[in-house]
Amino acid sequence: MAIVLAYIESHKNANIDALCDDYLKKLQGIFATKTLVIPSSKVQLPEQQKVLESEALLKKIKPSDTLILCDERGKSYASPKFSEWIQQKLNHCRGDLVIAIGGAYGFSEELRQKCECIKLSDFVFPHQIARLVLTEQIYRAYQISKNTGYHHI
Repeated sequence: MAIVLAYIESHKNANIDALCDDYLKKLQGIFATKTLVIPSSKVQLPEQQKVLESEALLKKIKPSDTLILCDERGKSYASPKFSEWIQQKLNHCRGDLVIAIGGAYGFSEELRQKCECIKLSDFVFPHQIARLVLTEQIYRAYQISKNTGYHHI
């Protein structure tokens, strides 16, 4: 079982990649973490793009995986509650825990209705910033669960 950070990518950003990689390195040996990069769809219609990218995501995961979508309409958590939530998800997952960040237009409505959705912030972020926030919050969740002092209030 692993935590899989899945994201739709339209263009690379070496600075964001380096920051995310730093948190992922810190998580090695703690949580098995992986990334799953899905190329963005190159279509003009937003609805079609959402459907194609959602289908591409579903093709990459196993039926035993638990898929969570990052979505601006999802449930929000303060960091300590997110730490509890993620631990509970890991305890009950049969496969990998896949947390996905959509492309420019998000996910299809059909996929949103099937999956649990979480919100990273009341702000809307470009997906690359969202990936950095999510990666750091997963690292923070572990630190909170171990009471290391990384998380200060």
